[in-house]
Amino acid sequence: MVVTCSHVDCREPAAYKVAARWSDGRASELKTYGFSCSDHLESVFRESEQRRLDYPPSPGEVLEEIAIYRYEPGKRDRQLQRLWGLEENYRT
Repeated sequence: MVVTCSHVDCREPAAYKVAARWSDGRASELKTYGFSCSDHLESVFRESEQRRLDYPPSPGEVLEEIAIYRYEPGKRDRQLQRLWGLEENYRT
């Protein structure tokens, strides 16, 4: 199965995963906010930032800032490379 871009009407394969580290004190994972092709990364990132603000974590949960990861099918979240430089281009 091919993961596609989350942007409306885009069916291009995802190159990036937009996510935030989440933990409830017992478990932790990347909370996915979207996937993006190269053309729609800015809009998917900005929409993800807004959704994160609209739904704050519950008591006992920790949700870090939205981040951009290089999406590589078959790799676990911990194996994905965070792309700090790209984030700085889009952070508000």
